[in-house]
Amino acid sequence: GITARTEVIAGEADGERLVAFARLIRADLIVSGAYGHSRLREWAFGGVTRSLIGESGINRLLSN
Repeated sequence: GITARTEVIAGEADGERLVAFARLIRADLIVSGAYGHSRLREWAFGGVTRSLIGESGINRLLSN
């Protein structure tokens, strides 16, 4: 009874954009791979995984 949907969001990887899109389509869950980069790269470019971990407004399932 689960309706799954995939969507490609063009542009730079941005956790906030992903969460905003999930809210727009009223998603109940974000399923994502979780992996990290060097601290320098995450500081300079941000990190989707870190953004998702810090988000409390939507359910997330992260796997590495």
